[in-house]
Amino acid sequence: MPKRFPYGFLMQSAAVAVHAALLLALLAPTASAADKRCRLGSFSNANPPGPCWRPFSPASPFNRPLPTHPRQAAGSPLIGSRTASFGLGPSFQAGTAGTVDDYSHPIYFANRNAPRYRIDCMSYSGCEIQGRHIRIPRGAQPAGGSDGHLGVIDRRRKWEYDFWQVRDRSKQGGQLHVSYGGRTRIGTPGSKGLGSAATAAQFATSAGVIRPEELRAGRIDHALFMVVRCTNGHSVYPAKGPSTGRNCSELGLPNKHAPALGQHFYLDMSMRRIAALPVAGWKKTILAAMSRYGMFVGDTGGDGWGLQLWSGMGHAGGDPWVSLGRRLGLPSFGVGDSTRYVFDLRDVVDWGSVLRVARPCVSRRSC
Repeated sequence: MPKRFPYGFLMQSAAVAVHAALLLALLAPTASAADKRCRLGSFSNANPPGPCWRPFSPASPFNRPLPTHPRQAAGSPLIGSRTASFGLGPSFQAGTAGTVDDYSHPIYFANRNAPRYRIDCMSYSGCEIQGRHIRIPRGAQPAGGSDGHLGVIDRRRKWEYDFWQVRDRSKQGGQLHVSYGGRTRIGTPGSKGLGSAATAAQFATSAGVIRPEELRAGRIDHALFMVVRCTNGHSVYPAKGPSTGRNCSELGLPNKHAPALGQHFYLDMSMRRIAALPVAGWKKTILAAMSRYGMFVGDTGGDGWGLQLWSGMGHAGGDPWVSLGRRLGLPSFGVGDSTRYVFDLRDVVDWGSVLRVARPCVSRRSC
């Protein structure tokens, strides 16, 4: 006798299947050449990129979907479990832009009318952009935390300049003092978002960051930039050595089963399983990107592990992360005269059981 299922169960299963199909459809790149919010040349901080924009070419590891069954790195479940043990999971706050708690990536679009600066890298030798002249918008400000990141995109020449620990500068042009920095091609055939020396892995500051426009649209068409507490003292593709970030041994912790800088994590969950979770839609959007594209370890810091954001600074009309948090009705709290909203994914899944690591050859497309 055939097995019979209650009508309600069938309806619920159908709804989950439809939701899973929608998640896959939303993750499919749909940029149109006619859509100005998808084209680099049309952007400014008053006219930010739409959710359809991907900074780099399809050749970028950040823009390649994972295969159905990625080849896993040796010890993949153990590395996933160890990384999850750094903290409960990713959580970030809206409303920190420009404060000492701001470790996001502020990124600005320059034009010919912006002041001109000569770059001076003050902390290390071998800075490839030492002495170069670039234009930076007057209102551009680095992140308020100690990393002081700042990204500037030259739309006309199609270069992204990335800086670490930006010092004070005149708004009229002159010298731009930074601890270090680099540049990488953006918006060109073959551009990958790699080799720009402002982050530990030398990823571009725009690579893998989550933008509020993406969460609002319910779609993220790229891999994510992951920050971990510490590494195992090694780096793998697509990170570029010699940096390995902060090693766990520097914190008195074992390096064994800790992630490498550049490690390609992914969420071992199907779209159907993600769609069935009883969580908010914005959380499913992030989980779906983790499953389809994965996350690359681009930097170290903090006490747990998390994801990197496109900063809310420099947007016309105020911080879009704050308006999104308010719109979603997220938990909030006051700090001085401002309100912060908490985007919390810490307990959305059992991270230790679903984080996996792909071999570097998967990112290279050599296996």
